[in-house]
Amino acid sequence: MKTILKKLCADRGVSGSETELLPVIRDLIGDIAQITTDNSGNIIASMGTHNTDKHILIDAHIDRIGLTVTYINDKGFVKAEPVGGIDLRSLPGSTVKILGSEETTGVICTMPPHLSDGDELSRDRIWIDTGLPAEQVKKQVSLGDKAVLCSSFRELIGNKIASSALDNRSGCAVLIRCARLLENETLPCRVSFVFSSQEETGELGAGTSAFSLEPDEAVVIDVGFASQEGVPPEKSGKLGCGGIISISPVLSKQVTDKLIDLAARLSMKYDFEVCGGSTGTNADRISASRGGVRTGVISVPCKNMHTTTEIVSLDDMERLSELLKLYIMEGGACNA
Repeated sequence: MKTILKKLCADRGVSGSETELLPVIRDLIGDIAQITTDNSGNIIASMGTHNTDKHILIDAHIDRIGLTVTYINDKGFVKAEPVGGIDLRSLPGSTVKILGSEETTGVICTMPPHLSDGDELSRDRIWIDTGLPAEQVKKQVSLGDKAVLCSSFRELIGNKIASSALDNRSGCAVLIRCARLLENETLPCRVSFVFSSQEETGELGAGTSAFSLEPDEAVVIDVGFASQEGVPPEKSGKLGCGGIISISPVLSKQVTDKLIDLAARLSMKYDFEVCGGSTGTNADRISASRGGVRTGVISVPCKNMHTTTEIVSLDDMERLSELLKLYIMEGGACNA
């Protein structure tokens, strides 16, 4: 799992550029699944038989938050704005990598506290200093180029990982690991593992993939809030709890109950997140596709979400992979 996750936590794949991860997906499971892409930038790995009426979609969004270049001034400073819900509090003084014609390293400008008026950084005041002359910057960087916050992939005690992009490369790693667990199995249904695009900018890829693939049911794997100081306990799950199962009006009770039942059979711990409305995940789009898709959500607990240093547990991810394998091998929750 650690090897899979490290390969997925690449400095690429900001929303709208997801197919940059296509070679990684092909390298990881191209030998056991048929890999395709669509017009929305979704990467789809298909397994199982088409000689069945049952089709299950397993979704994890592969896009990561980042920045996009909006302006370059005559002094060579690069202005940018967030792509997705990046935590602005984590930006000042951060090192970034601009993915232009050449990878260009820069630092997000911040006012020294001695001179600051106390205002926090806002979306329209993000400037990147590359230290290069303006002419060189304009050769290497173009409007619309993406930038990512630099963060190393670190192992922590307790089989935990700290890195950027764990939202939601950790969910993608669960899908990859599940596919590998199914490698030598005879599947009772058709399965589409969808590494969906543009979740951070409106859950767009999940909507188009569900519409075109027409699954009978779906399970979405995303990250959820891990318990830590200041996070409400009813909105979080402990790191190492196994996973967070969502309960929501937009989700299928059949699918949710099946996930709970399978977790019990695996002696797998889990926590709940109960939502009074939408889930804030791709399930909101998938469940309303065409005539409706029965959908469930189970999440990887994640600390420090939408910052440069998110934290997840490899043990949680491994258990979720086993849960998904059993879900698929039993043909899902609903009759075809």
